[in-house]
Amino acid sequence: MSPLSLRLFIRISELGSITSAAADLGLSPASASTRLSKLEESLGARLFHRTTREVTLTADGAEFLPYAQEALELLETGVAMITGKTERARGLLRISMPGSFGRMYIVPALEQFCARYPDISLDLRLSDEVQDIVKGAFDLVIRNAPLEDSGLVARKLANDRRILVASPNYLENYGHPESPEELVNHRQVTFPGDSQWSFENHPSIRVTPSTAVNDGEAMRLLLESGAGIGVKSLWNARGSLQAGSLVHILPEFPLMTRSAIWAVHPSGRILAPKVRVMIDFLVTLFSPLAPWETG
Repeated sequence: MSPLSLRLFIRISELGSITSAAADLGLSPASASTRLSKLEESLGARLFHRTTREVTLTADGAEFLPYAQEALELLETGVAMITGKTERARGLLRISMPGSFGRMYIVPALEQFCARYPDISLDLRLSDEVQDIVKGAFDLVIRNAPLEDSGLVARKLANDRRILVASPNYLENYGHPESPEELVNHRQVTFPGDSQWSFENHPSIRVTPSTAVNDGEAMRLLLESGAGIGVKSLWNARGSLQAGSLVHILPEFPLMTRSAIWAVHPSGRILAPKVRVMIDFLVTLFSPLAPWETG
């Protein structure tokens, strides 16, 4: 599985033509077809659907593509290191991030990143579900959760302080809880699987939600509409608190959290320049204070 064969595979996927990819790499069409066939034979999978009009990736080809790109980029980085050349940040950068957090704080800043690093193209996946960095073939994952996988390297970007909130309308109808014990008498909105709320200076309480939702923005909208009391990250709730559509309740009983905002990548892997510059960019974006901690 030679670097040229991987480069050919990648260029065919980009150009949609074996002939065009061959010309781009200085190969004859026959030589390119032979290389592609040998690559497919070594993998035991067909990588492209071929017709007289177009060449498109198969499901196996689409799954293999990010790994081929990463392998080629890492090889070129190693060659640059050995030959003493400075490897510039370039290539496809695959990033997964929480949907709400990404839309609010990362995506709006990416224009600056793209202007600074025009040779990097981005593949962004936004989801509030925790993504498997290896199975998803991601170069970098942004997480706002406790880190439990020792096979990952994490760089902390910011704190993730969480607070109890409810809408003014809900509190007017159902009253303000005076202590954590009283929360059990209120409607609770949680993420699926949340079974308790833990406090720094008070025993935990068991949660029996009236509504469970797996999307952070949907939860915020439910809470603003008066669906109950819930836990929100300050970064997500700050605008609603300032607008008065949510109220911080029981501030004298701070919640306990092991969560933070992390930039995560696999350990034991050479950090490609494209990943390093993105991590540095994100660190600068959230330092010295995160946007939700100011003002």
